Amino acid sequence: MAYFVMECNGVYPSAALAKGPSLNDPPWFHGGRVAEDFDVPLIYRLNPKRAGNLKAMYDDTAYPVMRDDLIEALKAVGVDNLQLFSAVIIDPATGAEHRNYKAFNIVGVVAAADMEKSERMPTTDSTMIDVDFSSLAIDEAKASPFRLFRLAESVNAIIVDDVVKAGVKRCAIPGMVFYKPENWSG
Repeated sequence: MAYFVMECNGVYPSAALAKGPSLNDPPWFHGGRVAEDFDVPLIYRLNPKRAGNLKAMYDDTAYPVMRDDLIEALKAVGVDNLQLFSAVIIDPATGAEHRNYKAFNIVGVVAAADMEKSERMPTTDSTMIDVDFSSLAIDEAKASPFRLFRLAESVNAIIVDDVVKAGVKRCAIPGMVFYKPENWSG
């Protein structure tokens, strides 16, 4: 089975999120379940200085939000490890409220990087959580039971199998990108 790093570059120009809710640092990138001890919907605001098209997925430590069509595409191919929370993205320039988003948490972090075959950036000596790869190799035996997961060695990487990639591509969600691990750096 082939594996890919899934990202969303959006449709240019892409709108940027400027502010998210204050949540007392839930562990969005740790792989564990997030305790829902906050009010929903979670409110996110666009950056008024960077107008553009909304992306199907924003995935950084403060803003893990995904559009409903992407969520449905993932569910349709068997992804069942997403924890979802109601969210609203507000455009302060127009007042528009986009309610077709969910904050997401990927339950499960997998140590699936083949560190012998991967190439790390010369500036990093880390081996977990925040490794900067210049080229990634996936250990398929460790990854094989999972459709979608965060990579334990570099939790900013969302890894998907070829079934997930094909399902999302069939749905033609603009801006979704799938990098071969050896072509990904991050």
